[in-house]
Amino acid sequence: MVLDRQEVLAALHNQTPKHVPVSFWRHFADNEFTDAAVKPAVVQTNLKGHQDYYDKVHVDFAKTMLDGYFPYPFRGVDNPLDPDQLVNLQPLTTDDPWITGQVELARQQQVIVGDRPVFITMFSPLILFKWALFEHYIEPLTTGDHRFADLYEKHPQVVVAVLKQMAADLKTLVTVLMANTKIDGIYYSTQSIQDSRVNNHHFFEQVMEPIDMEVQTAINAVSPLNILHICGFDGATNELSWFKDYSLQVINWATGVDHYTLAEGKKLFNDRPVLGGFDNSVKGLLYTGTKQQIQDEVHRLISEVGKKGVLLGADCTVPRDISYQRLNWAIEAAHQI
Repeated sequence: MVLDRQEVLAALHNQTPKHVPVSFWRHFADNEFTDAAVKPAVVQTNLKGHQDYYDKVHVDFAKTMLDGYFPYPFRGVDNPLDPDQLVNLQPLTTDDPWITGQVELARQQQVIVGDRPVFITMFSPLILFKWALFEHYIEPLTTGDHRFADLYEKHPQVVVAVLKQMAADLKTLVTVLMANTKIDGIYYSTQSIQDSRVNNHHFFEQVMEPIDMEVQTAINAVSPLNILHICGFDGATNELSWFKDYSLQVINWATGVDHYTLAEGKKLFNDRPVLGGFDNSVKGLLYTGTKQQIQDEVHRLISEVGKKGVLLGADCTVPRDISYQRLNWAIEAAHQI
């Protein structure tokens, strides 16, 4: 059974619902970095995957996946590793296929989701930039972080200019998305660069936070209810206290990796609604545990943090091969409390 939409919205607005809402999400393309502009069939893979998933997993709200639109298009740039080319980056227009494609994807995903509250994924400029700097599923995930740090060390002004243009493009995207769909809000994903040369408070204050806040201000201007995802995928670390002034309404982070429980995070973020609790990895309880263990963990999490402004989920995307039954066990337990 899926909770009533109004009950879920109550939790998202920091009220105390009768039951704690739960949601999980996963990728459906074999490679989420497949570019829809190159292989348009990935869009149908995305949509069919969502349809099957929501038919089988009784999530209370939807955080839909952006498979097909992970790669930022870098108009005017053939090689984003080349600083001489980066200075030629052109702004995206409102009719750019990268923007109109995401609008159409969101419309179709919302039809599949039905009456559940739905949040559309948007990645930060830093994430989009570093993702463009390596070969996904061939090179290690942190390769992009190290190459970003290399670029920033040698060409800081170029890198900041690119990030500012990407932020402007995301502002265009969110304006067009909210004007042309009926989605409930944005799930904005950000992450510190995983390289000590730029994973420090100075870089955060001088570069990352101003860029992120520019995008978030634009998001809040057109959408009053949004989720901030401080991404800890694959063990990536973030200093959670640095993000406490970020302005989105609901907060999701990796509780284990970043060492803040849901209750501690709720306090850190001034009693804003919080989302998460479960390790999303193949080593986590959600993937490996028995029904009893998973449902006991649901009880423990709710006992620890309470029900006011609380939604259960995972640190990030759950594995593609996770048993849907396991996800439903967690949902079932939350709905019985």
